[in-house]
Amino acid sequence: MTQSVVARAIADATSRSTAAGVSIRILSGTAEQNFARNIFDEVWPSAEGTQITANLLQAMAHNGTYVSGVFIGDEVVAAAFAFPGVDNAGHLHLHSHMAAVKEKYRNRNIGSALKWHQRAWALEHGYETITWTFDPLVRRNAKLNLIKLGVRVFEYFPDFYGDLPDALNAGDPTDRVIARWELSTNQVLAAASNQNLEQSGSGIAVALEKIDGKPVQHEISLNSSQVLCYLPSDIIEVRSQEPALALEWRLALRNQLQPRLDAGWHISGFTSDGAYIVSNNKREKVR
Repeated sequence: MTQSVVARAIADATSRSTAAGVSIRILSGTAEQNFARNIFDEVWPSAEGTQITANLLQAMAHNGTYVSGVFIGDEVVAAAFAFPGVDNAGHLHLHSHMAAVKEKYRNRNIGSALKWHQRAWALEHGYETITWTFDPLVRRNAKLNLIKLGVRVFEYFPDFYGDLPDALNAGDPTDRVIARWELSTNQVLAAASNQNLEQSGSGIAVALEKIDGKPVQHEISLNSSQVLCYLPSDIIEVRSQEPALALEWRLALRNQLQPRLDAGWHISGFTSDGAYIVSNNKREKVR
């Protein structure tokens, strides 16, 4: 990776941190790494006690894992954890397993600042790609990943983690998609320059829509070039208030996304009114 690319990425990350009013740095040693562990356990409280043990996190950090904390003054308000991975083609990438922001500090662009810091660190350490999983039903995550970061999504995994005992996921199938962040593509560079990647869904057939809060599916040929799949406004609230409806949304979105992504489609964008744009074009070759 050239010095100019890394320097630009560091500058991008610094500007995002400054705009969010935070400082972000790598956490060293078990005492500092516990800051991150406490964030993860607060965001995903679990009957098992902790999301990751101190000794495992220290061992991984000592061997090249990314562990960072976001600070406002002396308070740690967010954290992230990522480790090296190898894809099916044998290519090395960084896999971001956890990134969390304390509830009272959300919607302040802290999560996106954290990802741009992670990108700069990855490029500085020779990575060209970062991947992570996210729940495709969570609208705010879809917007962050596709519009603010410029990721693309090629893979869908039903019930990826199995039953998770934490309070946020308990009782719901853990379907996940994989965000693939190619760190130096034109799309990501546009996102780094604060260009609006939001797209219009005008003229695109709707495969999944929301009517009176419920999912309604439409049969559209797999030979179509694009379809729209709408999301509920807040699936977390739906899950807590109407778990049966949340499951209905889960299965409907799975039915629309999984066959298409398995057939070579990808999620190429997200609309201002909350729909995935799912495109039937050939996947770009990745290194």
